[in-house]
Amino acid sequence: MMTLPNVSGRAAIVFAVSILYLPLFRELTHLSSSHPYAGHVVFVPLLAAVVVWVERHRLHNLTGPRAAAGPTLTGLAVILGGIAYYIADIRLHVVSFVAAMAGLLLSFYGRRGVRAAIFPLGMLVLMIPPPQEAMTAFALRVQHFVAAFSGIILSSFGVPVVHEGLLLRLPGLTLTVAEECSGLRFLLVLSVFAAVLGRLFARPSSRLALILVSVPIAVLANAVRIAITGAGAYAVGPEVATGPLHYYIGKACWAGALVVMVGAALWCRSRAAGTAPSGHSAGPVRVVNVP
Repeated sequence: MMTLPNVSGRAAIVFAVSILYLPLFRELTHLSSSHPYAGHVVFVPLLAAVVVWVERHRLHNLTGPRAAAGPTLTGLAVILGGIAYYIADIRLHVVSFVAAMAGLLLSFYGRRGVRAAIFPLGMLVLMIPPPQEAMTAFALRVQHFVAAFSGIILSSFGVPVVHEGLLLRLPGLTLTVAEECSGLRFLLVLSVFAAVLGRLFARPSSRLALILVSVPIAVLANAVRIAITGAGAYAVGPEVATGPLHYYIGKACWAGALVVMVGAALWCRSRAAGTAPSGHSAGPVRVVNVP
């Protein structure tokens, strides 16, 4: 049986392995700002670490044999990571990192440790950026929906607007809902946050629903962003749609969507607490025979 390192020793080993993957984290940071649909990848390892920290008691309470194959798996994964870095294959690099973390779990806690941490391990796979071609094809449908919905919002507030495909024609100004305005980038970010919020706050039966709810919330937030931009451009001038104010409007709408998601997660937690058994029993029932 392998000897389990103490907490400091395990932390040092995890830190040393993570240092070897600094090139991967640098590439993820670059992708997060340059890839149109990879805004979420930089948050994934951070949120996975938060989940592991919050649920660390699940690992500390594990007992049993450690897997001797753990160090071997970690070593092979690190070698594979070096190859992936050399050939510039981000997908292979991410897979090697997930395998390295699984190897460490096997070394420290055995197979039960891997099962206990299956959620954060699965999350790490999301560091692989989605295929841009498929996302671009899907974005076009979302663009049309967002343009139509934004037009409805503008009309409901009395702003004269004509919706034509991806165009919103206002007096003296035409807004185009471009691909980068589809909101899919933020939708992926919000979905990752929703998965973590569901894991930490919601019951298992509500976690998938929380992730699904993030989709309309993200789309609605994006439509509101475009509508506010259009209304501002109509009332103030086109600089609202092109200047710094456009940036701050977007950030405010995204922050609002995230607040709504946190509220939904807390509501799920309060609902779960409200339906949990109270632990009080009425005691045994006494049967009395009445003559």
